Amino acid sequence: MKLLHVDLCGPMQTVSLGGSKYFLLITDDYNRMSWVYFLKAKSEAFENFKIFKAIVDKQFGLCKKALRTGHGGEFLSNEFITFCEEQGIRRELIAPYTPEQNGVTERKNRTVVEMARSMLKARGVPNNFWCEVVATIVYILNVSPTKAVINMTPFEAWRVKKPFVSHLRVFGCTTYSLVDLRSKLDDKSVKCVFIGYAA
Repeated sequence: MKLLHVDLCGPMQTVSLGGSKYFLLITDDYNRMSWVYFLKAKSEAFENFKIFKAIVDKQFGLCKKALRTGHGGEFLSNEFITFCEEQGIRRELIAPYTPEQNGVTERKNRTVVEMARSMLKARGVPNNFWCEVVATIVYILNVSPTKAVINMTPFEAWRVKKPFVSHLRVFGCTTYSLVDLRSKLDDKSVKCVFIGYAA
């Protein structure tokens, strides 16, 4: 994990169910694996980046060498700069008003937002579900083939194993969840109930 592309997208016109207005997208330059974090305010970017770094360090033992971001205040705070210096992460700041210098994450952001808009409108899902849709899209992109990684998906290049995709369904299709209404002391002969809902 030599270079990470990081960008903040938002504010969204509609606040999500969880109160988020932004999403932070982190993309690995080598394998195009992406991670998304939802924020209520731009100031939460640093805390979410620290969470991401801790997960990657502890679970995968990978160190980050460089971080490419824009000149947004969320990336230029003293605590963010100090943290990167302490962790030995080299900062690459793109020139102001030239988003094409961070083309990987800008393109990914655009893809995610356009897919989210299409999925919300096509299935008649209210806009305040945009966080759930964006998380779904990032997941789908991670397990889908891409020209950036030859003969592999980003997930496969990252985890060195093929992704499990048999659980994927058409977005917005009717699904059924098994709900067990028994308490621990009820008779085991009480039947479980299937509840249907439209996503």
